[in-house]
Amino acid sequence: MDINWGAIALVFVIGLAATVVVVAAYSFGIRLLATGSPDEGAARQLEGGPHLQSSARPGGATALGYLCFTIAGAAVLYGLYLIVPQFH
Repeated sequence: MDINWGAIALVFVIGLAATVVVVAAYSFGIRLLATGSPDEGAARQLEGGPHLQSSARPGGATALGYLCFTIAGAAVLYGLYLIVPQFH
């Protein structure tokens, strides 16, 4: 019996990279959508910094946050497409 260790390593590396991309995109999306939230002002006050009134989220942060969620969702849906044979 011959095991193709190179193929197993390749699947591991690609799976790990895909996991990192999905988690990073989702995390960046959450962080970008949290910009300008009331919690930021409270955190600054606890750190001894000036208390700034929370402002509205910048438009660029909102757009990039939703783009990150779209990338993460698209990667998950593509993975499901690859797994489920009825989609082929």
